[in-house]
Amino acid sequence: MPTLSLQEITLIVAVVASVAVIALLLLLFTLMRMRKLRREYAILRGDGQSQDIFAIMSQSLQRVDSIDHRLDGVVAAQQEQAAISRYSIQKFAVVRYDAFGDMGGQLSFTAALLDEHGDGIVITSINGRTETRTYAKSIKALASAQNLSDEEREAIATAVAGYGRDERQAAASPSR
Repeated sequence: MPTLSLQEITLIVAVVASVAVIALLLLLFTLMRMRKLRREYAILRGDGQSQDIFAIMSQSLQRVDSIDHRLDGVVAAQQEQAAISRYSIQKFAVVRYDAFGDMGGQLSFTAALLDEHGDGIVITSINGRTETRTYAKSIKALASAQNLSDEEREAIATAVAGYGRDERQAAASPSR
């Protein structure tokens, strides 16, 4: 075996010592990093008394799924109600008038009640001094199989125009 000089031995020891110091520094860095990760993981896991973040996330996802399922049901019910409401009364108007010249107070009236498609009914009540007569005529697509009076046509037109929901038709109705 060859003999090493003192200088070579010193160099080898210095290299080994340098590698050992680097390994020690690497070990310290790794231990500090592990300690930090353990602290962060402990925070995520919780303190043991309250729920950890994984349980909270799981519950939150279950709630979101439940809400999503219920929302689908609400949307379906709303669409069903929208389809049904197309056939409900949406347009209406009342035209008041004096059917006879000797009577005042606009006691006679015609009411138009229509759905989205223009189907519905027109009800006319004619008030006289001694009697009242009421007529109902069916409406299909804004037309009737029976002849319509001027007041009935006016009530249908007013309902279609959208004036049945306030008092504007009362001001627009002529006295007869």
